[in-house]
Amino acid sequence: MKIKNSLIIPLIVFTGWINAQQTSTSPYSSIGWGESKINTDVVISSMGGTGTSYISDFTNEANFINPAANRNLRYTSFNLGINTDYTDAKTSDQSGKRSTTYLSNVSLAFPINENSRLGLNLQPYTNLGYDMNLDISDVVNQKSVLKGRGGLNAFSGFYAYNINKEISLGAKIGYVWGELKKEQESSVQNAALISGIFNKKEYSFFDYTLGAAYQKKLKDDHLLKIGATYNIGHTIDTNVDYLYSTYHYDYTGEKQSIDTLDYVHGKHGARLPSSLSLGVAYGKEYKWSLGLDYKFSNQSKLKIPEDDFTYKNKHRIAVGGWIVPNINGFRSYFEKVIYRYGIYYENTGIELNSKTINQFGITAGLGLPLGKQGRQDPSLLNVGIELGQRGTKSNGLIQENFINFKIGLNFDDLWFRKRQYD
Repeated sequence: MKIKNSLIIPLIVFTGWINAQQTSTSPYSSIGWGESKINTDVVISSMGGTGTSYISDFTNEANFINPAANRNLRYTSFNLGINTDYTDAKTSDQSGKRSTTYLSNVSLAFPINENSRLGLNLQPYTNLGYDMNLDISDVVNQKSVLKGRGGLNAFSGFYAYNINKEISLGAKIGYVWGELKKEQESSVQNAALISGIFNKKEYSFFDYTLGAAYQKKLKDDHLLKIGATYNIGHTIDTNVDYLYSTYHYDYTGEKQSIDTLDYVHGKHGARLPSSLSLGVAYGKEYKWSLGLDYKFSNQSKLKIPEDDFTYKNKHRIAVGGWIVPNINGFRSYFEKVIYRYGIYYENTGIELNSKTINQFGITAGLGLPLGKQGRQDPSLLNVGIELGQRGTKSNGLIQENFINFKIGLNFDDLWFRKRQYD
């Protein structure tokens, strides 16, 4: 299939925009590589993130979570998504609100022939976005100011192949790049000097995901779908610029260095952990589907230079699906709308002050048809919402209540074909 330049150019144009975005509002993004942004697709996230077994019944929806789950892709799919995240962070005696809007993904996917599929995707990978002022009254009135900025971005490509009418295999390779910058400044009341840490890391590496998918058509048009993915852990290089020093500010506000306590500069090894996801879904073709996903991340193997945090393994479980009253209905527009729903729970593998940081949420969304030909013209305006909670107010920690709004346009190539008749 010949792919028009009008579909490829946006992937190039938006690269600079994604690279400059601030996509996180969470204080917990200060830990590790930041807040993960790889599950921001509005369709899958509206179903609780149940993407491992999501083999879409509709012919222009691409799945970048499991590259093998694209066997039904029949038209070129161009997808553009924008997210707005609101966070209300609370401690036992303080609160603060933040919000951010960002481009969540740009993707292009299309069939090469009867059995092969190809896709390209550009999206945020992780992000830092926090400003915290901490008062430690039991340590001689110590105050700490923490700030984090930056993020990693991913440009990925997948290839999927349908072995037969039921089994598909796929692989995705992503190029991940970006900069993470953390700063910490600590001072004691009436002390002459301030101690500070400047910690900047630059990343550039490849990310590898293997996928498998199985779809079995049962009687009365019912479908059983099973999926699995494996993300390959491996060692990567990191450019580190780390400075621990003491200093003071002069009358102009400029920093005057007194002593360097520790300095690290150059290329150092980091470790990307592996992860495994399994999913199963059951439903009726073009009518409804309900899926269950489980993901395990071997996060205890995560290694970051100049980071002494102890990580534990991450677990995530989600249930979600969709329903459409009548995909070819003509009595009402809302008969053809796809209604999505989901719920998830995640043990993040992060433990602070003897408390494990958990996250849970409920999701919902709509797929609003833009064409007039039912399943033969499945272009959609997708909208979604996610309400959730992360962390706790006990043990001096932070509880986040968040609400995320998502909107995406998914066009099939019927929109780019020359009309043959009026």
